[in-house]
Amino acid sequence: MAGAKSYDRGVAYIDAVEDLQLDGSRIFATVCGSEPYEVELAVGRRGLNGVCDCPWGQEGNFCKHCVATGLVYLFRREHDDEIPERLDLRLYLNALSPRELVALLLELAEGDRNVRRRLEALATGEAV
Repeated sequence: MAGAKSYDRGVAYIDAVEDLQLDGSRIFATVCGSEPYEVELAVGRRGLNGVCDCPWGQEGNFCKHCVATGLVYLFRREHDDEIPERLDLRLYLNALSPRELVALLLELAEGDRNVRRRLEALATGEAV
């Protein structure tokens, strides 16, 4: 899937894989390269599909971060290391009061311009 160059680079990133989690047939992790990148691998009938928010991954390539995540997952599975299930945030959010949700969204909007812009667009009826 990755090609020799990305595979070799991915092997070098094995120790950079953090927060490996499972959600059904999907595998999530953060890989710390020049910055932290979010990786999602999906195992389906057609094999393995990988998505990463690094520049190479955003071009649709199976990048070194996807390789590293896959290798760490396989190693941990083969050695019976527990891989935590991804928390279902919907359950948590449904339990919050409207006031708590508003406070959380405002906090996120203050810390992330993209979140603020999206909320502003929704508030004014602009396309998101």
